[in-house]
Amino acid sequence: MKPEFTAQARREIKRICKRRVLENWGRCVGIQFLYMLPFVLLVLLMYAVLFGRVIALVMAGNTDDYVLTMALAQGLNSMWIILCIMLLVSGPLTFGMMRFYVAMQRGEEPHVGTLLTPFTSLRSAWTGIKMVFCLWFRSFLWMVGPAVVYTVLSIAMTVNAAISGDPNAMNVPLTILYILFMLAMIPVQLKVMTYQAGWALLYDDETRSVWDATREASAAFKGQFGKLFVFVLSFLGWMILTIGVAYLCVGLGMAGLFVVQGGTGIAIFALCCIAALCLLVLLGAFTNTYQMTSFFGMHEFLCMPPVQPQGMPPVDSWPGQDDGTG
Repeated sequence: MKPEFTAQARREIKRICKRRVLENWGRCVGIQFLYMLPFVLLVLLMYAVLFGRVIALVMAGNTDDYVLTMALAQGLNSMWIILCIMLLVSGPLTFGMMRFYVAMQRGEEPHVGTLLTPFTSLRSAWTGIKMVFCLWFRSFLWMVGPAVVYTVLSIAMTVNAAISGDPNAMNVPLTILYILFMLAMIPVQLKVMTYQAGWALLYDDETRSVWDATREASAAFKGQFGKLFVFVLSFLGWMILTIGVAYLCVGLGMAGLFVVQGGTGIAIFALCCIAALCLLVLLGAFTNTYQMTSFFGMHEFLCMPPVQPQGMPPVDSWPGQDDGTG
């Protein structure tokens, strides 16, 4: 008989994962920073490649539309190279990040260098690339149907309103359609989320098929979507806190900019933006690691093999749990 994933089990998983994250908060911040750094640099490089020639021509006094358009077209051609590099980098980096989460959930002590572990092996790097593409493709397959239905209905309603001569008549129906679409996407997003647990299977065996890993990982959540939805909602407070603190700092900076004005106001705004960025990194690192380690904990709990009633483990026992002494 398989243990049931109850509210007690969820709280126990979150309690242990939260403690582990707090004990390794510095590592969590460090690995989140290192993970985002290459993408930030690549985005800046992409903008430089895309608009660099145009800005240089404008600063040189060239205002010929044809010349500027050709410069922008050259930037677009080069941008694909940056996007390919980003794809090649994102796979191994994401694999390294997920290895960090899985190891922490299992009570190990992963270091920041875990992020770069997939780059030390061509097979690991290729596994990360395949997994990222597999997750994207599975997401596309699940989302394309609702998206097509929503797009067709919204276009049909807009055309019907235009023919009737009252474009505003469809505002309310379009709003209702959009709300229904967003509600329909909730189970789709939950299904897509279950595929993420495939990273834990690849952590144990990199040679297995990424398609099979995502399929087997998702199968563990069969019949548990309601509990998974509650699990996701249980982190809503941390998400609101993280975003709210950042917006509060920016709001204070805007107030200082308009109330104080002058150089002092600009300085206050800059300091508040820096504070918002720092707090966003700190709280974001905690929230992301807390949620992902707990998610992998839930997956491993659901993957526990059935046992006989007389040998059933406690509801708060699952792979990766410790006895509270670690």
